[in-house]
Amino acid sequence: MNRTGCDILDILIRKMDLSDVSFVYEEEIKIFGKSLGEMTLYNEILYNKMSRYFIAVVDKKRAAYVGSWLTIPNAEILNLFVIEKYRGLGLGKKLVTEVINVCNKENIEILTLEVRVSNKNAIKMYEKIGFKVGSIRKNYYENNEDALLMVLNLGGRQ
Repeated sequence: MNRTGCDILDILIRKMDLSDVSFVYEEEIKIFGKSLGEMTLYNEILYNKMSRYFIAVVDKKRAAYVGSWLTIPNAEILNLFVIEKYRGLGLGKKLVTEVINVCNKENIEILTLEVRVSNKNAIKMYEKIGFKVGSIRKNYYENNEDALLMVLNLGGRQ
């Protein structure tokens, strides 16, 4: 994708719906090597009142996704990805900001997430948003890579 100053992209952040499940499932497999699973994703959308899932659409094409749970008074980002050709457009930040906006409306106190210690770009993005490293989760991932538990104190603010 050419990202010159002349490009004008139509970017939309919207709630994930059932038509997005196959996309999310397939991209999770490509990016993470595993997925929450199609049935889990369907159930999250249809039945889980705690779940908040969003899709980023660029020029009418699905480009990124975030899944989160509002476990009041806290919340957690479960998964986030941006398809490689759409990286660098700020989609990850837009999706996390959407989750933060929902959290603020629900008076969530703390938003957390785990990120691979090797994912420097994501860590940098989360820190710019205001997340702080809370702790290290040793051998958290299947390949025994550590995870950073990152925390954003929202304070239940409106």
